Amino acid sequence: MSKSVRIVLCIPGPWDSRAALAQQIGEQRGTSYDGAALRISDYSARAELVEHDAELRDSFARSSRLLSADDLEAIARHRSAVYLIGEGGSVDAARSMMGLAEALLWAGGLAVKVETSGLAHRAKDWLQHAARRETHIGALLIAYVALVAGKTEVYSCGMHNLGFPDAVLSGALAPQHAAQLLKDFLLHVLHERPALRDGQIFSVVGEAERFVLSHEPCRLFASDDLFFNPFGMWRLTLLVPDRSTPI
Repeated sequence: MSKSVRIVLCIPGPWDSRAALAQQIGEQRGTSYDGAALRISDYSARAELVEHDAELRDSFARSSRLLSADDLEAIARHRSAVYLIGEGGSVDAARSMMGLAEALLWAGGLAVKVETSGLAHRAKDWLQHAARRETHIGALLIAYVALVAGKTEVYSCGMHNLGFPDAVLSGALAPQHAAQLLKDFLLHVLHERPALRDGQIFSVVGEAERFVLSHEPCRLFASDDLFFNPFGMWRLTLLVPDRSTPI
């Protein structure tokens, strides 16, 4: 990891004390909790147990369209929440943090919010992604990276959790189509680890659109914001075909 990146996850739950959380964690193989840090194998993250937060329910509601009324009601009744704060900026670190959050869900956790991308997940969805984290790189993309549609562009937030630049796509495209193209680009980057460069032409297999790539600093967020990506962003600008010459 060449840049300092933290992954921050929030998991609300039923625990009324560190001792209660330690007891639940202690029943899981390979995971330990000493009251300050949660460890799995050779990776550990700070685990801050905080009291009930009346605003947490609304925070989760704003961060996911999949949470049901029952999910949100359970979150509203949480007794405490664990904030996992660990080293990020690499695929391996992101996988390890998924495992730690998984352990908290098995210990009674209700849901997971990625504070470093603003994306929230139902417990069952996070567990499904975590089960595939070693074999399907796309599970990490779904877990950690949000796609946000603006008025004139679509951009990703959260690729720094995995150690990569985010991406922004601009051009006259329908938002849903633009989001799919951006997701395909990010998956290509994660799968292939290509040596991208300014001015390069990129196209998604099976799609007619082509884009010019340019790398730029992350200007969407301040450098002290959890969403800030120190690896920068790739801008994909739609390359409009020249229609001046008849076919």
